[in-house]
Amino acid sequence: MKKIIFFLFFIFFQNIAIAELYELEIDVNSSEKITKNILIKNGYSSKCSAYLEETNESGNLEINFYGYSNKIRMDIILILNEYSQGNMRFGYEAKINQNGTLGKKKFTGMELNGSSEFKKEVEPYVNIFKNIGDLILEEGGYYPEYGKPLKAIPEKIDGKKLFKKMVKLLLKTMPDQNRELRKLFSHLVKNSNIKITKEFIGYTEIVNQRYNLIEYRFKIDYYGDKPEFREVTNEFNLHQIAFFHESGMPTIVYDIIPYNETPIHHSMICKVYDNNILISEISVPMLKDLSKLKKTTDNLNDKDFVDQLNKLNELYKSGVLTEEEFEKAKKRILN
Repeated sequence: MKKIIFFLFFIFFQNIAIAELYELEIDVNSSEKITKNILIKNGYSSKCSAYLEETNESGNLEINFYGYSNKIRMDIILILNEYSQGNMRFGYEAKINQNGTLGKKKFTGMELNGSSEFKKEVEPYVNIFKNIGDLILEEGGYYPEYGKPLKAIPEKIDGKKLFKKMVKLLLKTMPDQNRELRKLFSHLVKNSNIKITKEFIGYTEIVNQRYNLIEYRFKIDYYGDKPEFREVTNEFNLHQIAFFHESGMPTIVYDIIPYNETPIHHSMICKVYDNNILISEISVPMLKDLSKLKKTTDNLNDKDFVDQLNKLNELYKSGVLTEEEFEKAKKRILN
């Protein structure tokens, strides 16, 4: 459970280059130095899931985003299947202002089901999940600043300010140790150089769907006199590339420098939907082996073709889609 909590902290935070991006077999177009304003598009959603076997937890983690005209909603769902069987869902949302920027964020509710052992195990973490909404789509993380363009210029972020925000959230889960931990973290902040940068490095197209790439670095250089702190700060050496669908929906994260949560990141499979119609699927293993991407594409074209048309027709008949939206979505599927 602690590993999952740690992982979630980092959620909420030239010409065409025909070459591999590190180990990824993708073409990156880096000619665009500034994009159009990044907006969350109404009707789009991304649904991401990862298996937890490689983290000594047997189960699934799901992170889903849903775009609306005036808000973006997020669900975190954790399902455990071993000794402490159960599942929990936490919901959050952020207001979308008229200019596309994000406004107030809030916690919208939770569901907790399972064995007594499961409920006992997750009880200490309920408060942190309730308050983690403040880190959702945090501009200090790898998320874009919605309502504004992405730029191919490294953006420096106030590392100490973001780290203090993370620590404040963590302390809410351990009130009995609050004073001692606050003292330790205060020492860490005062005796460290916290470097955070992010930069738009281009875009790639996966089966005719554009994904914007943001390179994110988070590193803590501790120069204090406590050796044990150096071991802790080693966990804060992140070098990642985050993939954002052109609809503004977050999807996968590729860890250039592996760390404890890399198995979760690299097993994550994200599916992007337009009005409940599956339009794209992406994962790190697919981008490392283009034959897997082609196989996935073939499966999408063959297996889901009729199902998508039927579902689209049902949405049109029920009034969910206008005739214009129906024809546009149908054309996309047929193409």
